[in-house]
Amino acid sequence: MAGWISLKAADGHTLSAWMTRAEGRPLGAVVVLQEVFGVNRHIRWVCEQFSANGFDALAPCLFDRVGGNVDLDYTDAGIAEGRRRVAELAFDTALLDVDAAKTLLARRARVAAVGYCWGGTLAFLANTRLGMPAVSYYGARSLPYLAETVQAPILMHFGRHDPLIPQAFHDELAKQQPDLPVHFYDAGHGFNCNERADFHAESAALAWRRSLRFLREALASDGALSEDEGVTPSFELDARLERDTIPLLDLPLCQVLLMNDSRYPWLILVPRIAGLREILELDVADQQKLMAEVVLVQQVISQLFEPEKLNVGALGNVVSQLHIHVLGRFSSDAAWPGPVWGQGSPVPYAPGVANALAKSLMQALTATGPE
Repeated sequence: MAGWISLKAADGHTLSAWMTRAEGRPLGAVVVLQEVFGVNRHIRWVCEQFSANGFDALAPCLFDRVGGNVDLDYTDAGIAEGRRRVAELAFDTALLDVDAAKTLLARRARVAAVGYCWGGTLAFLANTRLGMPAVSYYGARSLPYLAETVQAPILMHFGRHDPLIPQAFHDELAKQQPDLPVHFYDAGHGFNCNERADFHAESAALAWRRSLRFLREALASDGALSEDEGVTPSFELDARLERDTIPLLDLPLCQVLLMNDSRYPWLILVPRIAGLREILELDVADQQKLMAEVVLVQQVISQLFEPEKLNVGALGNVVSQLHIHVLGRFSSDAAWPGPVWGQGSPVPYAPGVANALAKSLMQALTATGPE
């Protein structure tokens, strides 16, 4: 699943982001940090490659603070426009948006940063200032920050023939961070990007394999998730729920699923706690979280579908795992006024309709989600 969503940073700024999701339980999650060309076609493609290899990926539109996201070409004009925007955007400010992306992804998995060029420096700072495992590709602007304390595993890639990163940079890096794993490739600047003149397929493939191995190891051993994320590592979604639904996203407590039945606007919330069967088994704090998330889902269904009535239920007679149904109902629907269960056969969404609806729901849920 891929699409645009909205994020809100700690200072109240709202920005767009391109999200792709791994199938099933992710190996981890990656905040993908753009070059100076915006969250363009290449960066969106990078997100898709991470998700194809088992990672959720999210690319925040960092230029939303300076005129909006752009999709610039790899030309002199594109470079000039991208550099102009970078000059307006301080790294400290951009890190607020990186942190917002990290917070959203952390609801489902441990999170690392991977950045390219300008984003490569931002990935380095996400490590030293936000404590994120990071992969930095040819971060030419990192020189003033090389003495900062590394707080998590980090991996760095450079081209030996990069005119933007002279030998003095590498000497300083070796002096300030002698223990960092750094790889050099027989390539120039931007060698990972298959749309740039400096693309070097052999180097890009080797760096990609190293990055994937690093992320698997770093995110597998990156300590416990924070207390408020509410994730129990042994949680698994019931097989029937997994079969009958389309996954959307994770709220602080619950995984949100779209029932694959186009007859009704129908979402399901599943608290991510292993072995849970009844609401009364939750502690008081989690009961309050659950109620807040049920209300949020009701608000989103009301906003997008304008139903005549909302139905909310936790049955569990067939699937014992605790899950809460929230449906929008209309006097014209097939089961009205009775309950929907056992009435007719589900009508699955067409693939294009499912993707479009999922994008709308994810955006609405993240735009108005619980803090």
